[in-house]
Amino acid sequence: MKVLIVEDNKIALMGIKKILSGYSNIEISTAENGIIALEFLTANPSELPRFILLDLNMPLMDGIEFLKEIKKNDGLKTIPVVIHTTSFNSSEVKNCEELGICGYFVKELDMVKYKSNIKLIADYWTESKRH
Repeated sequence: MKVLIVEDNKIALMGIKKILSGYSNIEISTAENGIIALEFLTANPSELPRFILLDLNMPLMDGIEFLKEIKKNDGLKTIPVVIHTTSFNSSEVKNCEELGICGYFVKELDMVKYKSNIKLIADYWTESKRH
């Protein structure tokens, strides 16, 4: 099962990948901003991910702009998108909800909670069992 992680923070990305490595059926693709993510998705229409884990605060094309772009594309707009970001701004959450997100998680500073959130997202969207 394919998952696309759109995250510009290398340390956060490394942590997410390590947590998801415990799932034998997850194949991870990554992009460091919305532009690269869009290029990846449009170049691989037959290899679309089961879900996208999206950071909002990124250079070049942030998460909100990325969401707007994929919602314009009939081939991409049905991919579930879960926000995983450092900020909890109520207007930002509302904007994301209006763009059709499937979840909004604030990145936890506590590693136990952080790991738990990533596992919760993975378990829900992949319906997988850890090995």
